[in-house]
Amino acid sequence: MDRKNYYGSGAEWSWHLAMMLFSVFATLQKWNLNPRTWLRWYLDACATAGAQAPSDIQPFLPWNLTEEQRRTMAQSISAQDSAEPSNSS
Repeated sequence: MDRKNYYGSGAEWSWHLAMMLFSVFATLQKWNLNPRTWLRWYLDACATAGAQAPSDIQPFLPWNLTEEQRRTMAQSISAQDSAEPSNSS
């Protein structure tokens, strides 16, 4: 998982963070979940918990999501992609 994935990271903590995020995003992709939607949901939970990670991570794991949560996060992939402007000039 490492090698050139974090090439150029200036500090050891930054490549640890990069490796963890790449792993999370690959898992979300495997479960067909929009990483942006999932991350927003998780960070909102952190903000609600007083800027702390939620005490129980289990509800955020893709295999513990309800069917409705999976559908919502999967559907938002096409909705967000179509709403974003293209960078072509």
